[in-house]
Amino acid sequence: MGFGNPLMGDDGIGIHVIEHLKQMHAELPDNVEVIDAGVCGFDALGLLEGAEKLIIVDSVKGVGDIGSIHRFVMDDIRKATSRCHLSLHGTCLADVLCMAEHIQEIPEELIIFAVEVDRTDDISLCISDRVQASLNEIVTSILDELGSGAVTEQYIQK
Repeated sequence: MGFGNPLMGDDGIGIHVIEHLKQMHAELPDNVEVIDAGVCGFDALGLLEGAEKLIIVDSVKGVGDIGSIHRFVMDDIRKATSRCHLSLHGTCLADVLCMAEHIQEIPEELIIFAVEVDRTDDISLCISDRVQASLNEIVTSILDELGSGAVTEQYIQK
């Protein structure tokens, strides 16, 4: 499941990853569903139901170097949100996941790949070069999590 706004530069990295995975449908296991969650916030709650394993890709800012990829699990999200209050305004992915955990069943295995981004305030269909350079690694990491083997180079933009 990819989150982000592809009209806002680097914020669209989750959607760019999803588009690449959709192109690779033949290489993905039959039981894998690739979902573009856009900027749906709490509307994503319905998308979480029934999944055994969930891999999320989203952008993050202020955690590391631009283009760096961070792997989090649900316990990391719980620790991060225990220091802040949930709000119905300006929700973030962590808020959505913690809310989901309290009102419905969530997948037992939940992995988040967060990509450190740069430009998220400018209207642009393009992601920055440093974020673009991380695309292959993100897709490879997702395929590794799925046990799907190597990435076919023809699907990855350079």
